[in-house]
Amino acid sequence: MTALAYQRSSQRFEIEAPVILEDFRTGFDYKGVIFNYCADGVYLEADYAPRPGRKVHIKVNGARHVFLNDSYLAEIRWRRPLSDEISDYYFGIGVQYC
Repeated sequence: MTALAYQRSSQRFEIEAPVILEDFRTGFDYKGVIFNYCADGVYLEADYAPRPGRKVHIKVNGARHVFLNDSYLAEIRWRRPLSDEISDYYFGIGVQYC
C-alpha cells in the first residue's frame, strides 16, 4: 500500500477490495470496488451512486488487515460519472464515514 500525495486532512492509501454498497433508505445492494481509503472514508467505484448526502452501508468483502468491521455507516459526499476507458463501473464515489 502506498500513500497518495494529496493535500488532505488524512493520508490516503491505495487498495483494491470488493464492496457491497447498501442504500440505507431503500435497502437495495450494489456491487463495487474500493480503490483507496483513509481514516475519514473511502473512494469506490460502482454502477450505482446515491445522491450526495444519502446514507449508505458499506459492506467490505475481504481486506481484513485494513477494515476491522464488516459494515460501515457512511454518507455519500460526491459522485462523478466515469468513462469506459477509465473504469469498468459507471460512477466514482467519495464516501465519508458517519
